[in-house]
Amino acid sequence: MPLGNVYYHFRTKEALLEAVIAAHVERLQTRFTQWDREIADPRERLIALLQWEREAKSSLARYGCPYGSLAQEINKDDTQLVSQAARMLQTYLDWTEKQFRQQGKDEQEAKDLAIDLITWLQGALLLSASSRSPQLLDRKLLRMEQWVRSL
Repeated sequence: MPLGNVYYHFRTKEALLEAVIAAHVERLQTRFTQWDREIADPRERLIALLQWEREAKSSLARYGCPYGSLAQEINKDDTQLVSQAARMLQTYLDWTEKQFRQQGKDEQEAKDLAIDLITWLQGALLLSASSRSPQLLDRKLLRMEQWVRSL
C-alpha cells in the first residue's frame, strides 16, 4: 500500500495507533469469547491461552509480544494513547482474573493470580525475544501450564 493511502485514512500517527490498538483489543476479545463459549472448564481456558502463545513461539521469540511491546513503546510518550494501550494488557488481565474467579477464587486472590500469570507470561516473552529463543519460551509456557493445573 502506498504511504499516501495510509495518510489518507489516518491523518495522524495517533489515529493510526488508535486503530492498531483497537484491532489488537478486538482480536483478544474475540479469542477470549471463543474460548469462553467452546471450553467449559476455566482452568482449561487458561491452558488454551498458554497453548495459543506456544503455537506462535517462533514469531514471539523473534519479535516479542505485540501487545506488551506496543504498550511499552507508547508508554514512553506522554499522550492520551497511554491509557488506550494499557487496554491491551488489561484485556488479558480481566479475562484471566475472570477465569480464576470461576475456579472459586475470591476477588483479591483471582486478581493476584491473574497478575502473576500475565507478569510471568510477559517476562517470558521479553526474555525469549531478547535472546531469540523459542526453546526458552516453550519451557516457560510449559511451566506456566503446570502451575495453572496445580492451582
